[in-house]
Order: sequence, then C-alpha cells, then structure tokens
Amino acid sequence: MAEPPEAGGPHHDDPPSTAAERSVTRAVAVASGPCRLGYVQRLTGLPAPEVADAVVALTARGVLTDDRGGLTVAAAVRDRLLGGLPRSLLGDLHRRAARLLADSDPSRAADHLLSAVRATGEADPELVDQLATAAPVDPSTGADLLLAALTRADARTRTRWLLAASDLLVLAGRSTEALDLLSAELAADRAGGTERALLLGRLGAGHAAHRPSIALDQLRRARSGHPSGPEHRGWLLATEASIACLVGHPDADGLLGEAGRAQAAHPSPPAGVRLVLARAARAISLGAVHTARGLLATVDPSRPAVRGEAAAVRTERITVQLALGAYEDAAVALDTAYADLPAAARPTLAALSCLRLLGVGELPEADAQARLTLDRPAGPLTDEARATLLAVRAEVAYRLGRPEAARTLIDRAHPDRPWPDNVPYAPLRCAAAADPDPLRHPALVRTAAEDLARSARPVLLVAQHGPRLVRALLLLGDLQRARTAAGHLTQVADRTPVPLWRGLAGHADALVRRDPETLRAAVRALRTTGAGPALADALLDLARSPRVRLAEARAAGEEAAARYGRTGAVGDQARAERWLHRLDRTRRRPAPGAPEHGLAALTAREAGIAELLAAGATKQQVAGRLYLSFHTVDTHLRAIYAKLGIRSRLQLARLWDGREPPAGADPVAAVPARLSGPPDASPSAAPRSSRGAG
Repeated sequence: MAEPPEAGGPHHDDPPSTAAERSVTRAVAVASGPCRLGYVQRLTGLPAPEVADAVVALTARGVLTDDRGGLTVAAAVRDRLLGGLPRSLLGDLHRRAARLLADSDPSRAADHLLSAVRATGEADPELVDQLATAAPVDPSTGADLLLAALTRADARTRTRWLLAASDLLVLAGRSTEALDLLSAELAADRAGGTERALLLGRLGAGHAAHRPSIALDQLRRARSGHPSGPEHRGWLLATEASIACLVGHPDADGLLGEAGRAQAAHPSPPAGVRLVLARAARAISLGAVHTARGLLATVDPSRPAVRGEAAAVRTERITVQLALGAYEDAAVALDTAYADLPAAARPTLAALSCLRLLGVGELPEADAQARLTLDRPAGPLTDEARATLLAVRAEVAYRLGRPEAARTLIDRAHPDRPWPDNVPYAPLRCAAAADPDPLRHPALVRTAAEDLARSARPVLLVAQHGPRLVRALLLLGDLQRARTAAGHLTQVADRTPVPLWRGLAGHADALVRRDPETLRAAVRALRTTGAGPALADALLDLARSPRVRLAEARAAGEEAAARYGRTGAVGDQARAERWLHRLDRTRRRPAPGAPEHGLAALTAREAGIAELLAAGATKQQVAGRLYLSFHTVDTHLRAIYAKLGIRSRLQLARLWDGREPPAGADPVAAVPARLSGPPDASPSAAPRSSRGAG
C-alpha cells in the first residue's frame, strides 16, 4: 500500500476520478470501521489488480488512509459521498456488506443490515433471522433490526419477530418499550388465537417485576382464553409457575405440576429453563436452598437457546450462595456476572452485591454502592431492585444510629399495595424490623411475618433479617407471630442444615423461649460463618439475657460492641455500650463484706485486662484479643488504677508481679479462657495488629 501523502501534497478534497476508485471509496465509506483489501475486493466485485491500483491512487491523494488497522476514509469524504448516494444504492452496499460479514463478524453485519433496511425498507428475512438474535449482536441492535424489518413481514413472521424483539428489548434494558410494543400489537388485534396468546403471555411476563397480579392474570388468560399450540403452552405454564413461586401463591405447586407435564410432552429449551427457575424459586421459598442449587446447576446459561434467561439463572445462583453464607463465592460470581451479562441486569446485580456487603458487615461500602446505583443506574431499576437498594440504605442508617433518616426512606418508598403486588417491597419491611422502636412500623413488621409464612426468600439473603424480625415481633408483644416466625426459621435450618442456619434458627428460638443455652449454641455456630453482624446481634442478645451471669453477660456485650465498632455500626455499638454501663452500675453495688480496694476488688474482666497489660500488651492489643473497643479497655484501666491505688502501667506491673497467686495456681491461668476470646473462623474476628502504641 502507498504511504499517506506528505505535508503539502494532495489532500482528500480530490474526488475519485474513475469508476473503480468510486466503487472502492464507497466500499470503505460504508464500512463501520477499518477494513482490509480482501473485504473491499469482495464487496466491489472488482478484480484484485484493479482494486489495488485504485487503493494506491486514493491513498496517494489522501482520500483513503492505510494503517495497521486497515483502510479508512476521511470523515468529510464519507459524509459527502454517502449523503449523495441514492437510497437504493446505499441500501444495496450495506446489504452486501452484511452478507459478507454475517459469519465472520455478526455484530458489524447486523449494523449493516439495519442500515440497509432503514435505507430501503426492504429486508432479507433469512439474514434478519440469522443476525438479530445472534449472541455476539447487541440486544438493542437486534431489536431495532427486527422492528425495522416488520413492515415487510407476513403475519406469522411478524408475530415471531415481535416476540423476539420484545425479548431483546428487555435484555437491552428497554422494558417499557417492550411492554408498549406488545400492548400496541394486541390493541391492533390483527393476530390469530395462537399468536394472540403468545403476545399476551409475553406481556404478562413483562409485568412480573412490577405488578405480579397483572402478570398472573394475563398469563392465565393467555393459556385459558386463547388457543395456543402445545409447544407454547409449556412456556406459558412455566412462566406463570415461576411468578407464582416467587410471590408464594397458593397455586404454585399445581402450576408446577402442569408445567412439568407440558414440558415432558413437548420439550422446549426456553420452557425448560423457565421450569427450572420456577422449581428453584419454589425450593427457595421453602428454605430448601441445597435443592435450589442442584436445580440451577442443571442449566448452562451460555447456551444461545436460553439467552433470555441467562441473567435470571445467574442471579438466582448468587441468591443461593448468599442464602448459604458463601460470601466469597458470591463475590466472585458477582464480578463475573458484571462482565458477562447485559447492562439491564446490573441494577439487580448491584442490589445483590449490597446485600452481600450487609451480610458480612461492610456497611460503608454497602451504603455507597446503593446510593450510586440509585443515583446513576446502569440499567432500568425494577421495583424489587429499587426497594432492595433503599432497604440497604435504611438498614445502614439504623446501624449508624440515625433512625429518623431510615424511617424517612422507608415511609417514602413503601407503597400501600396488597399482596402479591407488595412482594417486591419485602426488603423494606425487613429493614423496618431493625427500628429500635418497632411501634414506628408495626404494620410493616407484621406484614414481614406474613411474607415469611408464604416464602422464606425475604430472610434468606441477609443473615440477620430472620432473628431481628422475631425480636421486633416480641417487642411489639406479638408472641404468637414471633413463635410462628421462629418456627419458619427452624424449618429452613432443617432443610438447609448448615452452620449459618443452625445459628440463625437457634438465635430466633432462644429469643422466643428465653433460653440462654440455645443462644450460646447459636453463637458458637455463627462463629464459624462470615456473618459478622448476625453474630454481633446474637452476642448482644446473650448479654441481655436475664438468665446469664453478669461476668458472661459483660464478656458477650463487650465482644458485641467491639464487633459493631469494626463494621462501622456506631449506633449498635453505642447500644451495646449503654447496656454494659447498666451492668457496671449493677456491679458497683458491692456485696456485703466484699472488698472495695486491692487486688481482691478487681472483677474477672478487670483481672484479665490487668494480667495482659502487666505482661506488656498495649491497650490496642488487649482490645483486639478480648474483642473490646479501645475506649472500653481504657475505662477498665481507670477502674483498675482506682481500685489498686496506682497511677501508671509501671506500678501495675510491679504490683502484679509481686502478688501472691493462690496455692497451686498456674500464673497463665489467671486470665480465664473465655476472657481471652473464643476461637472464631470469621476473618473479621481476627485480632488486631500488634503494631502501634497502646
């Protein structure tokens, strides 16, 4: 190829002078990017030597540019050349380019074909079918291609293209356009019974994320009021069953049975995936999370035949991981899904990511991501995604000690809708149960209990939601609902026997029965999980238990306060410290004959702290080892100094070294094992770094 002209040489205003040059320039101008010589030759149909000579001449005059990417034409030349071409010739060029690229580059081919259809109104049905739904083609481009080609389609092809276009519009995040398209076609009433049933079914599926009642009604009418082929009935039944399972409809099991029989009689990949999603949703609603995981594992979301359901399969798998407490696996799956799935799925992925952050106690990150997604969503926000993001912000506000901000969010966002249209807003009701004054939202808390009776899904995604709901019902004086809710959590633990659910169900049961031993077992189970906030809540409830000794209550309360502090839950931390202050006031009343000064006056906790400080530990190290906040250790140290009549760490070390331990006592055992902190598998519970002064 010739090099570009040097400064002062010819420029791109020199027009092509021969027929070959004009053909070559048009071919390069029509291309949506740099193109190779072989492409130009095939598109123009000219002999290779003639094309090469034309390219050399055009490049020498600056009309074309040749670099490593390929041949390009100057923008001014392209606009002038294409603007002056007859529409029929322009359409023919784009159509030929689409045929050339259909197999090697479907995405660019679809762009060419869309330009051809828009230029002439004529479509190549076979090429439209090949390119519009091809996996590499952007869903928005595919939908636009189908819609542009509709005017020349026959009745049967029109319905098929309309259905495919509506699916692609949803994938592209243009759900409102999809609903408008289907509604307009139904209103035109030009389709037969089978086609009308399919259109009504797609319209119903489109309403599922916003108004489940409308969705269920339209799907029911689609399969009963309009005749449809047996190969389509399975899809309609499976779609209706999936929505029924998600909202906990009493007809869910019957619909699942009908959908299963229809799929067995007339197998269809899209209907089969919908049926798997419905069965998984039903398993999740019952709390059988392992069953749901097994069902979802049978689907390969990368198959082109199930492209429309790939996002639903991937997000349900992440839901299962969150329900099992597999937070690291969920983080990896979320990162992969962000890269693979279309933009329309990103708000839902962001909502799941925020729920994961809540579950592990990364509160600032959860609030920041929820705020960013609400302000600048990467795709359309469904009602459920918006409600989830607002619920995350409300819960963070409660844990930061800002209940009024949380109440404002909930009151503004929660609509007054009956079941099942209130199902997408279940996350807000779970957040309302975190209010320190449940009387501010009693109706929402009781509705959350009714949600749990229909489906376990609302409490599966964030570990602390279940026990917290039971606690809120008890504070409302609704013992019967609290017992019922705790029973549902126990059923989840029976069906999903993992440490997370043993701990959560035990925590809820212990609250209802006021059983500290069950609560201790719940704490032990939760220590083996990554659910830091759920563990901190259980520890604080153990500290508040009236049947727990003061020393154990103080140890549990101090650990809860420290864990809250590490997650940034300063409101919860202040609550725990206020409880500890009440315990301190109880302890300040010495028993008859109890010493008020000297080593014998130290409490077990104070003795443990004194032991570590006298051995050379800093206050930060003591706080990390005993799960206390730095300020709590400092308060204890002042009390130790007052009781021992000393004023420095050096005096403490000397006094401690000179004390007389009981006969046969092991000096190391002076710190009770439980004061040094129980083992904890959670990374967030690891001792703080020993670096830094105390």
